[in-house]
Amino acid sequence: MGARLYPINQQHLGLLHPRAARSVFWECDAATATSVHASGDPLFEKSAWLATTTHEYGCCGYSIAAPSPLAPAALESVFGTVLYCGRDKAPGAEQLPSGPVSEDAEIITSLFIDAVRSGEGMEAVLIDAAIMELMAKDVSAVEAFGLREDYIEDPDQPMDTQLAELVAKAGDIGLINFSVLESAGFQVIREHPVIPRLRLEIPPPVDLLAKLGISENLEKVGAC
Repeated sequence: MGARLYPINQQHLGLLHPRAARSVFWECDAATATSVHASGDPLFEKSAWLATTTHEYGCCGYSIAAPSPLAPAALESVFGTVLYCGRDKAPGAEQLPSGPVSEDAEIITSLFIDAVRSGEGMEAVLIDAAIMELMAKDVSAVEAFGLREDYIEDPDQPMDTQLAELVAKAGDIGLINFSVLESAGFQVIREHPVIPRLRLEIPPPVDLLAKLGISENLEKVGAC
């Protein structure tokens, strides 16, 4: 059986990429997130956030998953997850140097992809699915923070400690590569040399991958 796109809703709360399930960077303020990781249970905290958010907001993300060849047929192997929500549900975004998110926008917070599947096109499929769902919610705009993967640090002007920590844990918090957002039609709304904030007006002025059909796109990225 091939990979499928699953909405993160009340029926699929646990169907997350493992790193997405352990990350509470976006869902908590900085002090709470640190406390949860130090002495709490990030899996429980994330599950509680998902339960509350899907109850109040509806679908808040998508995962690409397929049956695992090493597990019973009922279990799924998750290759990637994208999450989004209202700006009030993502207090962690206040830690980003190009924040805060505009008052009229929702936020795509995070994108997690298996390292071995990175660059195959799953990123585009997940971002596109998120945009289409936000369109259905009648959202006027969506914003996201992008990591410039080609940034070269100036040894004479090193990053401050907080920024360096954000870059170091980019994979653990699902910080999205700038090129992925740019390819989806996002444009920089607040510039920053490392982590700019980007915005997409909805409906977007560009053709979406979803117009080609999600199933065709999954086949193209070799997810089956």
